[in-house]
Amino acid sequence: MEMAFRYAVMRVNNDTLLLPNISLEYDIQYAYKEDSFHAAKKACSQLEQGVLVLFGPADPLLGSHVQSICDAVDVPHVETRLDVAHVAREFSINLHPSYSDLTRAFKDLMGFLNWTRVAVVYEEDAGECWVLFETHVDKGL
Repeated sequence: MEMAFRYAVMRVNNDTLLLPNISLEYDIQYAYKEDSFHAAKKACSQLEQGVLVLFGPADPLLGSHVQSICDAVDVPHVETRLDVAHVAREFSINLHPSYSDLTRAFKDLMGFLNWTRVAVVYEEDAGECWVLFETHVDKGL
């Protein structure tokens, strides 16, 4: 995600027709998963410096803290994490596909390739997603 973001900023800045006389800047900060206090401090520090939108973090706990801060000050928050709650938030957009979208995509791919079986390797955190996937595939979604 970070490389894509850096590349997008570079492309926008190099395209003189897209945003003439404007140069985008970014400030990337890192936080430990277990440290919501420092993640919140970093988010607040960025907002004090005039950041117009916050991206991430990918961790659900840290993401909810940053989202709360963004909601409080009406600043957009862009996430790219699997969100099991699917709660609509006023200043947030999540670019990660939902369980049902992932399930539909895998089912379509399996049908297109005429596969009757598939093995899925996933991280422990995504286990619930694949249980739902198996359920939906078994139901013929």
